Amino acid sequence: MTTLLVTLLAFLVVHAIYIAALSERAGTSDRGFADAGGALPGWAVVFAGAGTLIAGIGLSDHLALMGRYGLQYSHTAIGVIVAAMAAVLIQKRMWIAGKVAGFGSPGEALGRYYQSVTLRIVMMALAMLFALPFSATALSRTGQLLDQASGGAIDRPTAIWTLAFFMFLATVIGGWRGTILLVAMQSVLLAVLLPFVTGFTELVLSGASFLSSGIPVAPDVLGDRIPGVIQYSAGIGKENPQGGLFTTVAIASSALALIGIVLSPGYLYLGMTARAGRAFAFGPVWMVAGLGAGLLLFVAPFLAARLGADPQAFTALLNTLASADVLAAAGLAILLIVAGMMAVSFFAGSGALLVTRELIVPFMLPELEASGRKLAARITLAVTYVLIAALAAFAPMPSAIFAALALPLTAQLLPALLGLAFVPWISRSAVLTGLILGGLMVLFTEPLGLILFEGLFVELPWGRWPLTIHSAAFGLALNLGAVLLVSIFTRRGAERDHRDRLHAEFAARWKADFGGPAACGAKWSLALIWAFLAIGPGAILGNSFFSQPIFTEGASRLGIASLWVWQMLFWLIGVLLVWWIAYRTRLGITTTEGLRRIDFGGPVWGMARRGAPAWIAKSLARVTER
Repeated sequence: MTTLLVTLLAFLVVHAIYIAALSERAGTSDRGFADAGGALPGWAVVFAGAGTLIAGIGLSDHLALMGRYGLQYSHTAIGVIVAAMAAVLIQKRMWIAGKVAGFGSPGEALGRYYQSVTLRIVMMALAMLFALPFSATALSRTGQLLDQASGGAIDRPTAIWTLAFFMFLATVIGGWRGTILLVAMQSVLLAVLLPFVTGFTELVLSGASFLSSGIPVAPDVLGDRIPGVIQYSAGIGKENPQGGLFTTVAIASSALALIGIVLSPGYLYLGMTARAGRAFAFGPVWMVAGLGAGLLLFVAPFLAARLGADPQAFTALLNTLASADVLAAAGLAILLIVAGMMAVSFFAGSGALLVTRELIVPFMLPELEASGRKLAARITLAVTYVLIAALAAFAPMPSAIFAALALPLTAQLLPALLGLAFVPWISRSAVLTGLILGGLMVLFTEPLGLILFEGLFVELPWGRWPLTIHSAAFGLALNLGAVLLVSIFTRRGAERDHRDRLHAEFAARWKADFGGPAACGAKWSLALIWAFLAIGPGAILGNSFFSQPIFTEGASRLGIASLWVWQMLFWLIGVLLVWWIAYRTRLGITTTEGLRRIDFGGPVWGMARRGAPAWIAKSLARVTER
């Protein structure tokens, strides 16, 4: 099978370079190399956005965790619908802000809107967190998969460096447009391969399947039930929760962590560089909430049941499948490898291009012409991919520890982005205070903070995710509390007048149609009820709602787990909710009609009156004045 696998990967590489060359030839000018001229095709944004969200979750990790925890972990895939809602709420407003106020990137948007250099630095740091350790972790796992699929013929380091080189080649040729077109094409391949490979596997292989035996989890794990609303566990590494980790609060808080993908600098940049149209509606509704969440909920369990939690099960399944059809076995390997490559291509490419735009060009090389900026971006891409490959090959464990912070830390941007999009009274001081406190809370409920603190001081009484609550929820709770409290005292003044200029433009020309007060309240109340029953404490009802109906004395013979039926029902309702938010309120539809530029003030880094902070100026001077 190794020869066929290498042949298929070579075909994908040639296709990627071909797409990149077409992008370069068709209009990726020197000025548009880093942003595609702000005119990415709508279809590419739709597929790339959905594929990036699934790839960001980590398809191989998702299958492994489902094999370990069963349907209780699979339930977290409903969080993809929550991420789709967040994308609809934020993307259009960010796109309009970019067009009318001249914001070229998410960091510039938040920095100039809140008049804060710190926020721009935070956005750049988050972009590099995704570009380096997060991408390195994805590349390391992809290299391991290729090693296993080839039976050791292609070892892990060779796979890592080879894949990194060819992904770099495609990105450095095609720029931002080429990267997005490539990720979009790979997303289509992912959407085709996942149901095809799963269906073929179920048809040709004998033995226990998901429908007949469920997912074979460990005896102490409830594979077809949610193990409670909350468990008073000290956290991973300190105490094992009874019945499994994914209680309803773990599911709900994990959904908040998934929001971190759509709030990441690269994902926001994807939306800001899109062409006007219905991409922000069609993508989140039908591709993310509909197809993406549907595949994870209703197709992935079949593969997870075959793979289980054993790391060697992937190799065994490949060998068994190859004995029936070698092409299907290669398809399974390509499915998981392509998912990893998509995550690396998107986050590494967006991170390098954003750093070039945010730091290198304005500070280190401000006098460069367009062709020079293009060269600077290509050099940054080269350095980024070398660092990613080195981290993946030689430091996979440190990379994984830092990568675990990416989603929960990025989720802390939610108050800042909601302030820019809808809530003008959220102030700069409130956002910064919330980010600091929320970030610290995330740090001390994730491995990095625990390792550092316990290594330097004393052992903490909690581990990772205490009380079975994801670190993203701990951080957001403290973050939102601080934002609301500080905003009470800082919501007025010249700062508010500056922010109101953008919101006045939103209200005058781009008002969301939520209906009257009664209709708006009723609709959002329905959304909250859905969240309570789909991913909140009410989801515990799904354990027995359909197998032991509360209005009858007997049990119902479903043949499948009641929780799986509950997931189907609330997936369908969730898609309808996202459809209402995207289409009926017109929050997912953009147009160039009525666009006008407003004078929002401020230079590139928003420091007209204060100048650059001294520590930044001195640090840069050591580099630029040599």
